[in-house]
Amino acid sequence: MKKEQTVPNFVELEKNVLKFWDDNKCFNKLVEKNRGNERFKFLDGPATANNRLGVHHFWGRTLKDLTIRYNALKGRDCQYQNGFDAQGLWVEVNIEKELGLNGKPEVMEYGIDKFTNKCMERVNYFANEITKQSIRMGQWMDWENSYFTNTDENITSIWHFLKECDKRGWIVKKNRPMAWCPRCGTSLSEHEMSGSYGEVEHTAVFIKLPVKNKDFKMVAWTTTPWTLSANVALAVNPDFDYVKVCFNGENLVLGKDRLKILKQDVEILETFKGSDLVGLEYETCFPELKDQNFAHKIVAWDMVDNAEGSCVVHIAPGCGAEDFELGQTLNLPEICPINEQGVMLDSTGFLAGKKTTDVVDLVVNRLDKDQKLLYAHKYKHSYPHCWRCKTDLVYKLISAWFIKIDEIRPLALKAIEDVEFKPDFAKKRMVDWLNNMGDWNISRSRFYGLPLPFYVCEKCGKLHVIGSLAELKKMAVEPEKVDKLPNIHRPWIDDIKIKCECGEELSRIAEVGDVWLDAGITPFSTKKYFTDKKYFEANFPSDYVCEMVEQIKLWFYSLLIMSVVLTGKAPYKKIVTYQYVKDEKGGEFHKSGGNSLEADVVADKVGADVTRYLYASSSPANDMRFGFNLTDEARRKLLSFWNVYTFFNTYASLDNPDLANFKPTEKDFTISDKWLVEIVNKFVEDADRYYADDKSFLVVRDFEKLVDDLSNFYIRSNRKRFWKSENKNDQMTAYWCLYNAIKSLIRVMTPIIPFVCEHIWQNLVREIEKDEAICVMLSGFPTKIYDISFEGVLENTKIARDIMSTAQRLRNENQIKVKQPLKTMYVSGGENTLKVLEDFGAIIKEELNIKNLEEVTDDSKFNDEYLSVNFKAAGAVLKGDVQKLKTQLSALNDEQAQKLVEQYKKGTVCVGDFKELDSSLFNLEKKPKTDFVIAHENGNTVVLDINLDKQLIMEGMYREFVRGLQVLRKEADFSIDERIFASFETSDEQSAEVVFMFMEKIKQEVLIKKLIEDIEKPVISKKVEMGDSFVIVKLGR
Repeated sequence: MKKEQTVPNFVELEKNVLKFWDDNKCFNKLVEKNRGNERFKFLDGPATANNRLGVHHFWGRTLKDLTIRYNALKGRDCQYQNGFDAQGLWVEVNIEKELGLNGKPEVMEYGIDKFTNKCMERVNYFANEITKQSIRMGQWMDWENSYFTNTDENITSIWHFLKECDKRGWIVKKNRPMAWCPRCGTSLSEHEMSGSYGEVEHTAVFIKLPVKNKDFKMVAWTTTPWTLSANVALAVNPDFDYVKVCFNGENLVLGKDRLKILKQDVEILETFKGSDLVGLEYETCFPELKDQNFAHKIVAWDMVDNAEGSCVVHIAPGCGAEDFELGQTLNLPEICPINEQGVMLDSTGFLAGKKTTDVVDLVVNRLDKDQKLLYAHKYKHSYPHCWRCKTDLVYKLISAWFIKIDEIRPLALKAIEDVEFKPDFAKKRMVDWLNNMGDWNISRSRFYGLPLPFYVCEKCGKLHVIGSLAELKKMAVEPEKVDKLPNIHRPWIDDIKIKCECGEELSRIAEVGDVWLDAGITPFSTKKYFTDKKYFEANFPSDYVCEMVEQIKLWFYSLLIMSVVLTGKAPYKKIVTYQYVKDEKGGEFHKSGGNSLEADVVADKVGADVTRYLYASSSPANDMRFGFNLTDEARRKLLSFWNVYTFFNTYASLDNPDLANFKPTEKDFTISDKWLVEIVNKFVEDADRYYADDKSFLVVRDFEKLVDDLSNFYIRSNRKRFWKSENKNDQMTAYWCLYNAIKSLIRVMTPIIPFVCEHIWQNLVREIEKDEAICVMLSGFPTKIYDISFEGVLENTKIARDIMSTAQRLRNENQIKVKQPLKTMYVSGGENTLKVLEDFGAIIKEELNIKNLEEVTDDSKFNDEYLSVNFKAAGAVLKGDVQKLKTQLSALNDEQAQKLVEQYKKGTVCVGDFKELDSSLFNLEKKPKTDFVIAHENGNTVVLDINLDKQLIMEGMYREFVRGLQVLRKEADFSIDERIFASFETSDEQSAEVVFMFMEKIKQEVLIKKLIEDIEKPVISKKVEMGDSFVIVKLGR
């Protein structure tokens, strides 16, 4: 067995383990070992193959990997297919930047074919980079068979889904305002908008528009001044109170609840209901514009609120979803004032040719000139931006393709009734989203994406939805072209024309599909839905999917909708979500913010296990923070475990215990051995349950507690059994217990910290048990380390440790070091106290450095009783003389105080000037007698006799001296079993007496083979403290 470093180089260790796994094909052997067993059906949410992964992306990958590893340890036949999201706007935006292109027109000029090829090259490059990063982080997947969403198989699977939707009448094309990115030149769906809002500051305006044939103007408000060019109506709440007021010489009408916007006191001239204003005609902002040639009227709308603005809403159905719905109800005109690039159209007159972001001052100045501006102001609000290029979005009236959701919604809600969500609150979010989600906008005006298989015949009006390549070939004007397609992306697919029943030749529509169609079809494209129904049914639905909580509205939603359409079922049995990874200050990770950390770079700095450990220890229900201060803390915890292992390694490498051929009998176990067996068995049982319940953070919590118990209880109290035991069988039993504890720990923890566990498995387990599995992942999840249970041991151990903890606190409070032995400790407690003291007496005395340990029934003999004033009772009787009573009581000596206690017990007390006071005016108190300290904790009373005689003091000095010598041995880097020479020069008679009295013990403890007068060339020479004295020590070989 190779002796280990005290402080390991985790990074070097991990790279050696990676090579070991690869050289020995450990992953392949695990797959083969579990093949044909109970299936663990996993579906990976595809990672965007567009950039290298930041460390914040690896919370999810850690959770997935540890879950699959756990199930593999349980013997289940797991699915290991990784996924890559391989097309869509995220790739396009980066290729535009790379090529120096700015928007759709320049892409088209560059060439869609070359642009698509560039996108594919980027995807392949970063898929390879992400694979290397993931392998470095210890993630075990079938990396040679990852799925990609840009494959013909994935695309045609979506075609099939869309055809099924069309058969049921769910594919529709309609006009409506959609969130639109003017830079990318495409719309965004509702679920793409999730998480895209941020606080921004815009210029808002209050306008005042004259009402025809009335003496007042209506005050309205908008935060998007460019939309005033598309105004078609003003809306009021019919049930609100509105007032006419005189303001700066003109009459204005606004909601009574919003008078404060005028910023001064005004006289109310008239009050009326909103319904009284409905139907009045007004002059719009810019009546001369081409599209404004119609009557503008005030309309009723119960969506108008009084929280902001003026209670009068400017309505532009071509620029907002809610306005559009109102316009549909009231048959209002629809005006779209912008083009795809967010540039104002010619029809907007003085605004034409300018971007929406550049017209604010023009609008404000024109309104002011026409006396229609009340005032403009800066306004902070939550506003959406493009989730890829971060450009502020606008709402644009477009013609787009949708999947109607109303008939699918109840099917989806029914399907998720039996789906388990982790954390539980995620299910409510999904239900809320399903209940409120509108129709799914599936079309995008872009290039590199799913080519929607829609062919519209302008002659007969028929929509043809192609459901497969075979169907495309069957309907194609030139079928041979289908076979020659390099792939079915634009522009190649656009060359394929089909023939309508009416004889017309049709071209595919230009739009591509929403990227969430790409990811949502993966249960069908990756699980052989179209080619092997038996395989599909055996692997659908997935047992487990895991992604960030925002995917409830994105991937989990698209998976559900597409699965319900195709099978009527949910595609998953369990959804696990996790929150956001923030930096140490609570900020989001961004390259632009300078705080982005690439995952493999972090692994090569602090270690992948440290990173995985930090993630596994965090509850997915809450945001977590990541930074190097936090990884330092995680590393410290891993080092605690490493120290347990190296303790065993250090002594076992000297003794070479034959544990493969040794198993203790029940009578061989000490009480601490029995505790260790029980606590490890409990840890294994609990960890099994926590893993199954997706609570790795509880596994980590219990692991840390167990490691602390091993270090500070078992090893501490059994150290001499490993080194100085005269009983060979007892020594072997101690080795056996600690070895099996470590072995169980690494088998439980390998899903979380696979590198460290593999290293220990190879250097410890495989050295002791040559026939063990070649890799820890092939060893299976552990069971009990001993067949017999030791009932009551855990409970009694807790009592013993509570007693020791209380005694240690008493020592600390009284500044008595543990090296200083004490004569006696007395304990009283519950019914198990005597058995605890019998079982753990030797450990308690050794740990606390106590000579004698006694159980007592009560602590009265260690206390003196005395009286204090019961201020509540005495105050009612003595009034102002209470303080006088307290003073006279405090002035008594011990003998007088004891006489008062005797009086108290008889019913009356005489103190100084106070005669025959009733005992109820006093409290009977206790205080420890001289030389005793007492504490009451956890149902136990602990008493320490702290009186020190000369013998105890000298023994304390001896222990302090030995500890100092052990520190010197370590500083001098002597091996643990190396025998050395020493010379001592004492500072006074007391130190000399101690050294003389304990000489043999000192030599035995410190492995001094000979004490000589002086060492000419010592390895180390230092002063060692011994109470108030010291000794000059020289150590040498």
